[in-house]
Amino acid sequence: MDANRREFTTWGVTGAASLLGGLLPTAAMAAPIGGSGGGVPWYKTIKRIGQTNFNERDPEFGDVEAWANYWASAKVQAVALSVSGPVAFYPTKVPFFHVSDYLRGRDLFGECLTAAKKRGIRVFGRMSPDIQYTDPKLLAAHPLWFRRDKAGNLQTPAPNIAFTCQFSGQFTEQQPAILRELTALYDIDGVYMNGWPTMQECYCENCRKIGDPRSEAYKTALMDSAAQLTDLYRSIVTARNPNNFYSCNVAGGMEDSGLDQWKLTRKANWYTSDNQARSAVEEPVWQDAQQVKYAHAMMGDRPVAAVTGSYTRSGPTMWRQVADTTFEPTFRMAQTTAAGGIVWYHHLGLEQGFTVDRRWQAPGRDFLSWHAANEPHFHNKRSLANVAIVLPTNTMSHRKEAKGKATDYLQGVYAALVDARIPVDFVHENDLTATRLAPYALLILPNFAMMSDAQADALNAFVKSGGSLLATYQTGLYDAAGAPRADFALGGLFGISKAGEPVGTGASVLGSFAPIHLQSIRRRGPLTEGFDETKWIAGPSWTQPVKPVADAPLTFLDPYPVYPPEAVYPRARPTDRPAVVTRQVGAARLAYLAGDMDATYWRLDNPDLGRQLINTIHWLLDGKAPVSVTGDGLMEVIAWQTGPGYALHMLNYNGPNAFRGHMRKPVPLGAQAVRMTLPDGASVRSAKLLRAGRTVAFQQTGRTIDLTVPAVDAYEVLALEV
Repeated sequence: MDANRREFTTWGVTGAASLLGGLLPTAAMAAPIGGSGGGVPWYKTIKRIGQTNFNERDPEFGDVEAWANYWASAKVQAVALSVSGPVAFYPTKVPFFHVSDYLRGRDLFGECLTAAKKRGIRVFGRMSPDIQYTDPKLLAAHPLWFRRDKAGNLQTPAPNIAFTCQFSGQFTEQQPAILRELTALYDIDGVYMNGWPTMQECYCENCRKIGDPRSEAYKTALMDSAAQLTDLYRSIVTARNPNNFYSCNVAGGMEDSGLDQWKLTRKANWYTSDNQARSAVEEPVWQDAQQVKYAHAMMGDRPVAAVTGSYTRSGPTMWRQVADTTFEPTFRMAQTTAAGGIVWYHHLGLEQGFTVDRRWQAPGRDFLSWHAANEPHFHNKRSLANVAIVLPTNTMSHRKEAKGKATDYLQGVYAALVDARIPVDFVHENDLTATRLAPYALLILPNFAMMSDAQADALNAFVKSGGSLLATYQTGLYDAAGAPRADFALGGLFGISKAGEPVGTGASVLGSFAPIHLQSIRRRGPLTEGFDETKWIAGPSWTQPVKPVADAPLTFLDPYPVYPPEAVYPRARPTDRPAVVTRQVGAARLAYLAGDMDATYWRLDNPDLGRQLINTIHWLLDGKAPVSVTGDGLMEVIAWQTGPGYALHMLNYNGPNAFRGHMRKPVPLGAQAVRMTLPDGASVRSAKLLRAGRTVAFQQTGRTIDLTVPAVDAYEVLALEV
């Protein structure tokens, strides 16, 4: 979509994301209610947010003091407070804005706001313009406020509630009226709009005039309208105080939503990653850390918050009135912290959360109060990672996968990096500037198929400056519009040339008996470490034929039957089709994997492919590792330079059901040997384990710090103070 997006430039945005480097600004503790920290908006310094969504009956049961006391005990710096969805929780005078039947003279919103402010907690309103009560009088007066299906029926997520249409007075008149009333009545600090904008599919009279809701013309009109509305809403929210923020919800994340998040976030002041829990059982245990990194790849040094739901969810099924008693919510907050995000803890219902089921309270209070006690160590200056995965969002949005998700390539590489305990950031494909890439020794291109000439030029320049590259499968075989190229965009750089169309295996009617690819080891060295007792290793599901090159370390064997046993043998000698091509250009090292080794590793978990990816990454880095953590267990390592010095976050991914949607309870890990190379050679005064609450002995030799972390439970943070 190439529509003019000038109006988007000062949005806050929310991504209901899956996958999420980038940095948060250095900041002191959050400014008190009465000030903005020397001109710095409050939302740029906070680290902890709480939210209790109201339901319509909550005014009848709501104990405001209990609510406020809880969030104060959890040391949150701001709360998201329900203003509206289909229900008003204050005595509004806006026509057709349904006041809760249980309000009965109360002002629940106002009472909570006063109680929070009294405790030094900022308040921003939570609105949801995408839904509205289907009051008969409203339907008669404004029938076009609601989305319709092709048959003309209302689109209804709940009884007597329907989705609203963006091309209606619900957005151009009703929402501005609510915002003006809200900001006139209450001293709020901002507004977050949930559930909007979205790529709605509506067949009301207004939308039929615009065109097919699945057409590009409709999408463009929707985005242009959203730009104008957002500009209007923001102007209302900030009129009283320019340090207030307005945040809308652009949805999507790594999965294709139809919204161009890169364009929508160019000058946004806030991003809320709002997936709350793993929405599919097969999603990785590290999902929250990823989504924060993904958001930062777009936002840079602007705030990113990630919402953690405290209720129970298993894939698409949600028990939203039952607390999640596994370690998953706490672990998601830990991942948000480790990746440099703002922790946002969320529960639903005053009665259900403070009377019926209070099991969510202790985990939130325990983690958030610990977080507050150690907050200076979570204000990050810059990442210490020298490896970055380039996010090929254009490819992932437009090239569909027959056997999995387009994000599987990225997930396979990410999994290998976690296996190897190598810190990694994300860099967006539209941000390949020399300045942005300068911190990295290695860029990884996971099937970056749709590549523009400008992006290819930027990657060539990165290599000329001494940076190394890893590319997989069809990287650079299509232009940015998806048109096939005659040859690889980076072919000259890698020394490769296309020799045919992709060849797949494992997709026939034979099922598990389908022939598969193998790789033959032709030249032993660092890339074949761990394969000493074999001449061949597993191969990928799909290969991209390239012309033979001299001295390829591995080549492919032609697929052959795997059943019956009598037929399981290769019919020919190993081919000369390279499986791996390596090259050195000046100080840069280059490696191309001529198959979907990354996606196959993620989908099928073959250890040979994981080892191959790790070996290749280690060879490319050539010993340039800012952080090394050695010990047993699956652990993600994230390292930062902070205000007080440095922080090394260690996330323990070992536990029952960790890869089935819930981290039940992590299995503690034993001693971990840590070596860190400090970029500025500062003298370290002390080393502390923030979760264990103890100091550890260390040795500093020049810029290198060596120490042993005695144990890692679920999550540990090594803080080095200089």
